[in-house]
Amino acid sequence: MVGAALLVSAQDAPPPPQPTATPAAGTPAIVFPAAVELVTVDAVVTDKKNVPIESLTRDQFQVFEDGKLQNIASFEAVVLPASPHEGPRKTRTISTNQGAETRTGRTFIIVFDDVHLHPFQANRAKAAIDQFLKNGTRDGDRVTLLASGGGAWWSTRMPEGYRELTALLKRLDGRDIPDIGQDRVTEWESMRIHIYRDKQVEERVTRRFETYGINNPASRSQQETGFGFDGDPLVQGRASEVYYQATAKNKITLNAVERALSSLAGSKGRKSLILVGQGFIFDPNLDEFKDVVQASRRGNCAIYFVDTTGLGGMPSQMTAQFGPAMPTEDIGAAFAENLERSEGAESISADSGGFSVKNSNDLVKGLQRIADETRVYYLIGYNPANTARDGKFRKIEVKVAGKDMRVRARKGYFAAIDGDEAIAKAAKKKAEGGPDPQFQEALDSPFEMPDIPIRMTSYVFDETLLGKASAILHADIDLSAFALIENEGRFTDTLDFLLVVAHRETGEFNRYDQKIEMNLRPETKSRYAKSWFPIQRDFELLPGAYQAKIVVRDKNSSKIGTVIHDFEVPDLAALRISTPVLTDTTQPVAPGQENAPPKLVLLARRDFVTGSRLFCQFDVYNPTKDKATGMPKVTAGYTIRRKKDGMVFLKVAPTMIQPTSLGRLSRMVGPPLEGAEPGEYEFELYLKDELSGRILDFKEDITVLPAPAAAASPLK
Repeated sequence: MVGAALLVSAQDAPPPPQPTATPAAGTPAIVFPAAVELVTVDAVVTDKKNVPIESLTRDQFQVFEDGKLQNIASFEAVVLPASPHEGPRKTRTISTNQGAETRTGRTFIIVFDDVHLHPFQANRAKAAIDQFLKNGTRDGDRVTLLASGGGAWWSTRMPEGYRELTALLKRLDGRDIPDIGQDRVTEWESMRIHIYRDKQVEERVTRRFETYGINNPASRSQQETGFGFDGDPLVQGRASEVYYQATAKNKITLNAVERALSSLAGSKGRKSLILVGQGFIFDPNLDEFKDVVQASRRGNCAIYFVDTTGLGGMPSQMTAQFGPAMPTEDIGAAFAENLERSEGAESISADSGGFSVKNSNDLVKGLQRIADETRVYYLIGYNPANTARDGKFRKIEVKVAGKDMRVRARKGYFAAIDGDEAIAKAAKKKAEGGPDPQFQEALDSPFEMPDIPIRMTSYVFDETLLGKASAILHADIDLSAFALIENEGRFTDTLDFLLVVAHRETGEFNRYDQKIEMNLRPETKSRYAKSWFPIQRDFELLPGAYQAKIVVRDKNSSKIGTVIHDFEVPDLAALRISTPVLTDTTQPVAPGQENAPPKLVLLARRDFVTGSRLFCQFDVYNPTKDKATGMPKVTAGYTIRRKKDGMVFLKVAPTMIQPTSLGRLSRMVGPPLEGAEPGEYEFELYLKDELSGRILDFKEDITVLPAPAAAASPLK
């Protein structure tokens, strides 16, 4: 599976409206000892009709841990707007993990369980999810869409990410082909026969095989002894085959769900995982069931199961295609099949504080109920009386004073484990051949981790291989967040990073990881403190939408920083330009190259000091060529405009770009920012293919910073 849970880039538009927080009136500020940890429980309160109840106060709630009443230390009522978002916002080309993003909003993880979903039910599931994304989400909601089979893992923020998620949703499909053969054995029956040696179930399947002519009744009498029925090897063999197939599928889905849940640790707000599929049997022999429930409790995330089967009708075994009528004594078991088939999915849903949507053909209504329930909730924090860090389970019960009110909250949590033990467990998991747990959780998380400041951007250039373009992912890392150790006049540390680039349309991904041993002189450290440490990697990518995520770790402090960046590789056959390089930094001039054009340094920032020179360089691809000369005719100009009032700071009229002898078009401009008032500006580049009349327009927001203050002269 591609663990590239990726988000949307930093936004230029104003931040979305935040949920209304209503603290209890008159609540005094409370100060806690540093060693006491706050346990946060998000509770949903509904009436008999499952309508969320607003305007409850702190005094109406009681929280019990292991049966003991706890003192509520913090209380917050969250009410989101009843109407959906209005539309997408403009995104910037620079992504950063520094900003005012809040983690107290809603987080949805939608698991499209293609491993347990028939192809003819996939369209119903996709249509329902699309309506949920359109009408059930609100501004600022974080949504991750993943396929349990590994074909997708995409994270974004709404409403900007709606188009991306729906495009990804279209290519997903069900992968579970239903077994309609007359030797069919259900997964539940296979478990009962293979694991529990359930003779009653085995005899039922044997009778069914005999009815449909799969097994000869005479062979059964030969297997009966004086001690009773010893079993039918054909039935037992078929049950073993089905059980192992079911176990493999269940492990795939449960492992994907556990990974998604584990990535939510540390984030607040209402977190919901929506499992969309046909469900799976409950197999107590699989540790994965326990792992999923534990992950949901640690992450304080409710699981909702949406059964795509819909209203149950007559069992397929009773239809004409199966031939002879089913034995009368087995009819009841046939009708119970739907209950057995999805018992596992329903169990993890109930244990996590969520619910199941089943026996309904209106999946949209079921998903809307989930959205409505998470629109109004209460964040309740308390400091547990039991402070032992033993990793044991603590049972939580939330009660509310009032008539006909129903409370849904997580049923408990696992206490923290001492640091040494937690590190030992992570090391053991890594030694067993699994991925680095710290990197994996950071990669899967729908949130960006800000402990190490990072900026990231992308550049797409010329076509290299057939149908692929050269692309560069560039990130700048703030080394001031690193715990550099001074040793003999140098500063040492290790920078670990992992970069994953995923293609939305195909699910293909590129992965790159590296360790960088830093041994910096003081002057180098000082230089990177200003410019940040650059990381740059080249890729060859097909056209389409991409999401890149970089995870950076400081070895000395174990701090983690992550950034998610969305970008697109355009149609390579159309008229286009390379991603313009905007920079104020050039490479040092080599001896003898004083008259050569400057070589620009790629940056992951768009802020430039007033008075500096702003360079912009780009290439033009696929212009129309004159039939007589074989040369293109393209003009280009640009404007720098102040955003607050639209005042034009600088405008350069379009002029012809002179092609090389091979017809290549390239241009570099270097407008000075002398006299530019500090503030927000827009750089607009416009091109016209004079032979075809086609026009291209590129806009980028930049920030002009004030000049640094002059150093004060020493006193005499």
